[in-house]
Amino acid sequence: MQPDARGAAAASWRRVAVILWASLIVAVCVRGAIQQNTHSLYPTFAAAGAHWLDGTSLYYWAGTEPGLEPYRYSPLVAALLVPFDLLPSAAGSVAWRLLNAGVLLVGMAAWLRSPLPWQLSAVQRALMYLIVLPLALGSLNNGQANPLVVGLLLLTVAAAGAERWNLAAVAMALATALKVYPFALGLLLAAAYPRRFALRLALALVAVAALPFALQAPAYVSGQYAEWFRVLSEDERKFWPLHMAYRDLWLLFRVTHLPISPRIYQVIQVLSGGACAVVCVALRWRKFQAASVLTAVFTLGTCWMTLCGPATESSTFVLIAPALSLGLLAAKFEDWRAPLRWLPAMAAVLLSIGILAGLTRSTANIHSLGIQPLAALLLFTAYFAVYVRALRANSTRMLEAVPGPAQAA
Repeated sequence: MQPDARGAAAASWRRVAVILWASLIVAVCVRGAIQQNTHSLYPTFAAAGAHWLDGTSLYYWAGTEPGLEPYRYSPLVAALLVPFDLLPSAAGSVAWRLLNAGVLLVGMAAWLRSPLPWQLSAVQRALMYLIVLPLALGSLNNGQANPLVVGLLLLTVAAAGAERWNLAAVAMALATALKVYPFALGLLLAAAYPRRFALRLALALVAVAALPFALQAPAYVSGQYAEWFRVLSEDERKFWPLHMAYRDLWLLFRVTHLPISPRIYQVIQVLSGGACAVVCVALRWRKFQAASVLTAVFTLGTCWMTLCGPATESSTFVLIAPALSLGLLAAKFEDWRAPLRWLPAMAAVLLSIGILAGLTRSTANIHSLGIQPLAALLLFTAYFAVYVRALRANSTRMLEAVPGPAQAA
């Protein structure tokens, strides 16, 4: 393809990505403003800001606050939600969705500007935005915080790639304050770069945990922390009905009737997370380029969070959307042997079925089949195998920045 033709193609795909993302954001904001209490978690977030201001309990029991879902986030998040409560309800609903979409898109842009092990053309980068969009739709529409979380994780690895370790630690600490389990990615990054990141991450976490004490009465804040830990410890859904259970590896074990006990499952969670850490550390020790190490941290970390994390719902799978978009492209022009090269595509098909299921009345029943965690398992397997193969070959060739087909033409 000639340079002029490639430039025109890139401009066309960028235009498509901008139009579709803008249309999505406008649509979810309009719906959020009109139907503020329908299929939306925003009222729960706004109420958390109000409870924080009033010094009342953030962690009410289910059913005691009519029309609200239980609040499961940290006291710091409640403090940061105060400005949304002070806005008119419609304006706050729109602002919350704009914040989530904005952080996700800024994180994507920062990540794609940072060095990646596979050199992508402008067309391929635009395609990655388009691949992420369907998986982000549900969370943005419902006003959930998942796009905000994945945006912060993208900013973390992008900042690390730019040697801005303080910013990386702050972004990681904020993501942890939102959902806790993103700390798994922070541990992977700290394992790969202990001198540069571990202490900074620890200090950022301490600062994030201490900040609420400067914003409210210390006795109230300490009580809310105790309540938060109680809520987290009681959020156990292993034996709930399948249509209400978390969409994780445990669901796959239940669906396939594998005789795995909860204790063995915990061992699997720990060992799989440890295996991710070993791969990331090995890539660093073998002197793979930083882009390869950071991409392994992000892809393995986000796949582990959805597959083996403690609280994976259908909307949580936006966490693997960037890893999926990268894997779909890398598998096509990089040396991914069969059947590995087909795994990202199979994962995309399963996640697409999950999205389309949302258009039916049998959404929960279809999701209870385990198609979403199966997609995460396939993507995790693909990335893990690619990294292990590169390590066994004792060569960085597989993970070097190589031109994609649009650039090689």
